[in-house]
Amino acid sequence: MKFCTLIILAASCLICGCNTDPGTCFALVADTHISINNPGYSTGLQSVIRDINSQDSIDFVILAGDITEFGSDQEIAMAAELLDLLEKPWYILSGNHDSKWSESGCNTFLEILGPEQFSFVHNDIAYIGTNSGPNMRMAPAMVPRESLVWLDSVLKTIPPKMPVVYINHYPLTEDMSNYRKVIELLATRNTQLALCGHYHKNEAFTTVGIPSVKCRSALSGGTEGPGYNLVSIQKGKVTFRERIAQEQPAGSYTLPAWHTVSLTKKRSRLADSLAVTAQEEAVPSNPYVEVVWSLQDESDIGSAAVADTLSGIVVFANTKGTVKAVALEDGKALWSTSTNGKIFSTPAISRDRVFIGSTDKNVYCLDLHSGQIIWTRPTGKSIVASPSVVEGTVFIGGSDGTFRALDAENGMLLWEYPHISGFMESKPYADSSQVVAGSWGNELYSFHPGTGKVQWIWENKQRGRSYSPAATWPVKAHGKIFITTPERKCYAIDALTGKTVWEAGGGRESIGLSEDGQQVYVKTMFDSLYAFLTAPQKAESIWRVAGGFGYEIGPSPITEQDDLVFVPLATGSLYAYNRHDGSEAWHIRLSDGLINHAQPVAPSRLVVSTMDGRVLLISYKIDGPQ
Repeated sequence: MKFCTLIILAASCLICGCNTDPGTCFALVADTHISINNPGYSTGLQSVIRDINSQDSIDFVILAGDITEFGSDQEIAMAAELLDLLEKPWYILSGNHDSKWSESGCNTFLEILGPEQFSFVHNDIAYIGTNSGPNMRMAPAMVPRESLVWLDSVLKTIPPKMPVVYINHYPLTEDMSNYRKVIELLATRNTQLALCGHYHKNEAFTTVGIPSVKCRSALSGGTEGPGYNLVSIQKGKVTFRERIAQEQPAGSYTLPAWHTVSLTKKRSRLADSLAVTAQEEAVPSNPYVEVVWSLQDESDIGSAAVADTLSGIVVFANTKGTVKAVALEDGKALWSTSTNGKIFSTPAISRDRVFIGSTDKNVYCLDLHSGQIIWTRPTGKSIVASPSVVEGTVFIGGSDGTFRALDAENGMLLWEYPHISGFMESKPYADSSQVVAGSWGNELYSFHPGTGKVQWIWENKQRGRSYSPAATWPVKAHGKIFITTPERKCYAIDALTGKTVWEAGGGRESIGLSEDGQQVYVKTMFDSLYAFLTAPQKAESIWRVAGGFGYEIGPSPITEQDDLVFVPLATGSLYAYNRHDGSEAWHIRLSDGLINHAQPVAPSRLVVSTMDGRVLLISYKIDGPQ
C-alpha cells in the first residue's frame, strides 16, 4: 500500500548506516525491472523490501523508475504485489521501461501503483519527483508537457528558502531532451540536489550547478547482490551509503559512505548558469523554411496530426485523451472532444469522419466538422495502435491480443483475429488485397481485408520482443512489404507469401516510401539515411548519406513531396534531403521533443506534430541549398 503521509519514526540504528543524530534517512531504490521472464528480479526486490522493513531508522522509500522491464499489465501487478509488502511510506515514479512499451498506454501504472509523480515535505525539505518517458515512443527522455505544468504549480507553493530535492528516472543532462526547461523551473526555488537511476550505477556529478547523483540498480550486480542506497541528512549534510540486501536481513550490510553533499542556504547561481534565452526558446530562423502557424497544446502529443486538405481541417489528439481539430489555413481551434484515456493513436480521416483509438479501451468515430461522437466500439484493453481505413472498413490492432475490422458506417464488428502475440502499437498497411500489421510478439501479420483470414505470419528469426516489427508503419511497393526492426535491419517481404525477399543492415523503426513507390527510405541509428530500390529482388541501395543528425532512435515515418525526403528526428529537428542523390536541402529544429510526423498537405507545405505538444504548419522553398 502506498502511504499518502509520512510517519516520522524516532528510532534509528547504526547498523543500517544512518546517523543516530536527529535527521532524515530514506531508501533510494531504482531500476527493479520486475519481469515475467526473470523471476530472479522479483526475488531481489523481495530481499530489498525485507531489509528496508527491518530498519526502524528509515523514514520513507523513493522508487526512482524502471519498476518493470516491459511495462506490461502483468509485470505492474507483480510489482504492486511486492511493494504492498513495504511497511514504510513510499513514493514512486515511472521510467522509460515502464512507459515505452506499455500495452495500456501508461494507464495501468497510474491505476495500480498510483501517480507517476509526487511531492511531499519532510523535515523542512521538499521532495519532488516527475516521470520522464518517453511515453510509448523510442526517443530521448522528456518530462511530459503536463508534468512541467504540474512541476511549475508545485514549486510555486514551496517557500523560496526551503531546500528542494528533485527526483527523476533520468539525469538532468542532454539525456533528457527538455532538461533545460526542467532546470529553469527548478532554478526558481532552492534546489539543492537531483537524484536519478537509469544507469544502474552510483555516480556523483553536477549539472548546471545542481549537485546530482545517479544510483545503483536494485538488481544483483557483480559480487555484491541486490541492494539500494541509504541517504541520510543530518545537520545540512547529505550522505550516500550503499546497502547490500541479503535474503535474511541479519546478513545484510552497509558499505562505507561513497558520497556526501553539503546543503547551502541558496544555490542562486542556477538561474545564471542556465540562462535560457527567449531566442533559444523560439523556433530558430531558417531562410528556406517558414512557420506559417504553430500552437502549443497543454499536454503531450504522442501521435501524428492529420490534415484533410479537402475540408481544410487538421485533427490531432493529446495524451490527456482529447481529440482536437484546427483550421489548416491558420491553426484556429474548431472543436475538441474528450475521451476517458490517454491517446497515442494517430487519427484516420475518411468521408468526413475521424477514426481513432483511446486507452479508455474504445475505438471512436467522430464527425470531422463538429467532433460529435458518431459511434464507439469497446475492446478488451487499451488501444495504442492507429487505424487505417480502406473501402469503408476500419482496421485497427489492440492491446488485448486482437486485430479488428470494423464497419466505418456504424462500428459493427466485421471480423476479428484474437490470437495476436503481444500488443499492437503501429498503423497497419491496408489495401484491397491485404492488411499488414506488426506486434510486440515478434510477428508481422497479413490478413485478407474482407474475411480476416490469415494469409501469412512473418516471424523475425532474431527471437525476443525487442526485435519486434511493432513500431514501424509497413509500406508496400512492387509486391513487397517493407519494414524495419529494432535489430537495426530493413526487410523486404513477399506480399503474397510472407517470405523474406531480402534484408539489409541499418534501420531501426523508421521507414517511408517515395511518392512513386520506386524507393523506400530507411533511417539508421547512426547518422545515415538509405534509399533502396523497391523493384529488385535483392537489396539495392541507390544512395546512402551521412544524415548530419547523429545518434537517432525515433520511429517516426519518413515522407516525400516535391522530390524532397522529410526525416523527423527524436531530437525535435526535421531534415529534408533530395530524393535523387540524398544531398541535404535544409533542416530546422522545431521543438525539444520527438517529431511524430511531417505530412505533406500541398506543394511546399507540411503539417507537423511534436511529442512536447506542438502542432505546426510550415512552408519551405523547393530550391533550398544544394
